Order: sequence, then structure tokens, then C-alpha cells
Amino acid sequence: MNNKKIRPSEFELIEELFAPLAKSQIGAVGLLDDCATLSLSTGNEALYSLDTLVAGVHFFPDDPADLIAKKLLRVSLSDLASSGGTPKGYLLAANIPEDISYDWLKLFTDGLAEDQIEFGIALLGGDTTATTGPLSLSLTAIGEVPAGKAIRRSGAVIGDEIFVTGTVGDAALALRKLDEIGREATAGEFPELYNRYVLPQPRSVLGSMLLDIATACIDISDGIYADLQHICSASDVGAEILQNEIPLSQSAQKLVQGNEDLWQFVYGGGDDYELLFSANSENRTLIESLGERSGIQISFIGRVIPDGGVSILDPAGKKISVENVGWRHF
Repeated sequence: MNNKKIRPSEFELIEELFAPLAKSQIGAVGLLDDCATLSLSTGNEALYSLDTLVAGVHFFPDDPADLIAKKLLRVSLSDLASSGGTPKGYLLAANIPEDISYDWLKLFTDGLAEDQIEFGIALLGGDTTATTGPLSLSLTAIGEVPAGKAIRRSGAVIGDEIFVTGTVGDAALALRKLDEIGREATAGEFPELYNRYVLPQPRSVLGSMLLDIATACIDISDGIYADLQHICSASDVGAEILQNEIPLSQSAQKLVQGNEDLWQFVYGGGDDYELLFSANSENRTLIESLGERSGIQISFIGRVIPDGGVSILDPAGKKISVENVGWRHF
């Protein structure tokens, strides 16, 4: 991670690289104060989501700095989307070891600058500190949602249908291939999977469209099985998922067709950052139209049932044994 330019002092680094990220947000006062102000639209309340990425745990230490920055931001924006929120800004804490160079940090802030434009947000503040441990990055995304309207995990009702955006399992299958054949080969042979792993696509536009439609929602970070279990636990219901309705990319389809065991990575791999939600069956046509309007694939995959827990059914209606039940941090 070393490179040409010597890293400046903390305050010089903030002034040169991070303060420009706050320029469009008046309340951030150029990062010259300890606190920022943020105005919300009338009738809205704030949403907050905090995520931490650690080198060697959540990303590879040699991953490109701009992609690390974008992933850090996007995983938190995905949380806001799952609550139906609109992003407004973010706070950043960076614990930086000595071997992180100025040029690495410049590329990192360039990545943030690009995504700020894409998602219409700005840096509000944060903290930088030195560490003897691995690079650790924490980001708090701040959004807004109409007061009392945030979509929670606890609203699923027996008889609701279950939907998911995009495709499932790509990131986990990419990670497996990275372990097997390395980065260059994975990016060359499985670009569809590799890109999903390094650059999640938060469903920020669709999230706010689901207000008053989705009864419960979560973004898939720990795996479709585990995250649906979170909804079921919070809502005190169960769920049945139809395996042949789970949407797979073309690359994922080819891999699981050649190796049925790889379905376990689809069920429990995580890092998809797609929206998994329940809704009244009467809203299916409306939901399909939202997919068309947003340009995001939305797939029906199952139903909410009375019994607790999550079951995945094969085409014959038989329960599938799920061994990979999802990512656990501890």
C-alpha cells in the first residue's frame, strides 16, 4: 500500500482530501467544527445506519482503494433503502495504519467523490486516527423518511408474499472463486460475479417506492436464509421459499447447475445487498410495475406462513437442508 507521496499530517490530510467531500453540504462547515448540522424535509424523520469494514475480514487488503470506499458507502446506503429512506449524508471514521500511503488515500477519497455524485450526498464529518492494527473504516449513513413510515423487519403478516430484487448469491460465489483461482482469473472468467462482490448496487431509488407497500424489508448482507430469518423472528412468523424462484445471474446458474452443493453459497453467502421484502399479495401487480419503473428486477420467491423459521422447498415441494445458514460476525 506504500506509494510515492509522503503522507501529510492528520489536519493537512483532512484539509486536502476529506474537506472537499463536504463542500456541497453547508452544515458541514468545511469540516472545521466538531459538529455538523443537517436539515430534514418537513414531515420527515432521520434514519441512521452504521457499518464497519476491516481489512482482511470484509475486503482484501490489496483491493483497489476506490472500490473499498464505494463498498463502504454503498452497504450503508443499502440499509437506508431497506427502511424506505432517502440518503442525505454520511459520517466517516478511518483508523489508518502506517503503511497506507497518501496516494492510496487519494484514490479512496476519489471513489467517495464519485459515489457522492451518483447518490446525491456529501460527507458531514468524522474522525481519522492512526492504528497499529489493520485498516478499519466505519461509516454512518444518514437518511430521511416520512415520519412514522419507516419500513421495519417486524411487519410481515401471514399470507404476505415474499420478493427479492436483483439476483442472489453472486458475491458469495465470486468470493469462492477468488479463493480457488485468484483475483485476475475470477475477474476475467466471472466478471458478472466479481463486479457484484467488489461493487454492490444499493437499491436506493426503489427503497422509497416501497413505502406503504412493503410490510417488512431487509437488505441481504448475511445471506437470503439468515436475513429472511431476521424478518421472521421480528414478525413472529415463518416463511417458505421456492428454490426454483430464487433469481440467479447467468454465471451463477451455470455454476450451480454444474455443482448442486454451490446452492449453499446462494442460501447463506451474503454480500448481495439486494432488498428482501414482504407485501400483501394484492400488491403483486403494483410491485411488478415498480420494478419496471425503477429498472430493477423484482422476483416473487415465496410466502409468509404461520410456523416459525424459514424453509426452502425444491421443485417437488420437499424441504432442502440448509447447511450454510448465513454470515456470523462472532
